[in-house]
Amino acid sequence: MNTGRIAGIEALLRWQHPDLGLIMPRQFIPLAEENGLIISIGRWVLNTACRQNVAWQQEGFPTLTMAVNLSRRQFFGKDLLKDIKGALQESGMAPC
Repeated sequence: MNTGRIAGIEALLRWQHPDLGLIMPRQFIPLAEENGLIISIGRWVLNTACRQNVAWQQEGFPTLTMAVNLSRRQFFGKDLLKDIKGALQESGMAPC
């Protein structure tokens, strides 16, 4: 607050449904957890967030720390490190 600079960012997921409008995570994340779609949704969020962060850097914004929420299934899944590495490599985002 003292410097007025952004210290970090968080990727937040919202679903813009064509008929129902904006749907908040509390409405669709539990369903995605139940039916197993949360893994592919989480992977998409991670990839998209990394690409967006790099795009902002290419536009001249400073390098920012970014938080991406993980589901319990993702966190304990066997592919989490592979997914993170892939998102970083595909986007060109530095791991730091």
